Amino acid sequence: MEKVNAISLLELRNSEYCELIADLKNLLPGVLPQNPRVDDLMARFNPVYDELDVVNRVDSGSVMTAKIQAADKGRGTTWKGMSLIVDAHLLSPVDALVESATILRRVFDVYGDYRKRGYDAESSDGRNLVQDLEKPENDEHCKRIKLNTWVQLYKGKLVAFKELQNERDTEKGYKSSGNVKAVRTKMDPLYREVIDMVHAFVMIGMATPEMENFVVMMNQKIKRNNDLLAARQGRKDGEEDENPDVD
Repeated sequence: MEKVNAISLLELRNSEYCELIADLKNLLPGVLPQNPRVDDLMARFNPVYDELDVVNRVDSGSVMTAKIQAADKGRGTTWKGMSLIVDAHLLSPVDALVESATILRRVFDVYGDYRKRGYDAESSDGRNLVQDLEKPENDEHCKRIKLNTWVQLYKGKLVAFKELQNERDTEKGYKSSGNVKAVRTKMDPLYREVIDMVHAFVMIGMATPEMENFVVMMNQKIKRNNDLLAARQGRKDGEEDENPDVD
């Protein structure tokens, strides 16, 4: 039975490397039998794989950006809706509703249109607005014009936005404390150890159909990457031939 072909992990770009490791991870279930050596290997492999996934996503640009932008738009729309509800009740034919809306309008005007400010300033002003609206003297007016439900929804959106910000900060922390290259250094020997483990079962004649399929599939993926590296090297050599004096 054939073995998993060799590949120069060092020459792979980060995206190519991470895709190859992800392919390995996805093909592994059911391939290696459960025993202490295999369990120990996977106990070391899985945390490094998770770390590689995180730093690769950060290296490619924070995946949280779109989510944060959507959350910011959501909290802004809710704030705008609250403000419009207050304004609408200023035109109410019911004096009590006009009175409540007038009082609440003053509360809103204290903070102005803080949507024009930065994320953190908006978060701070939004929390302060909610706290003011939840004060007993204002809460009764919120209930009168049915604004209290919106206040709670807005409060939840502020919390959700902050949680997304914290998650993105965590990703940035990974980037500042370690990068893909550093994690690749830890993953390389684990990749080879997994492959060697499969080869060991092949050599002693204990390869299962699952292992045979694993070898075939990995070799297909490795061939694709080796072809890519060869083409890249060919282009590089061609450039050097055409421009021998260029460093």
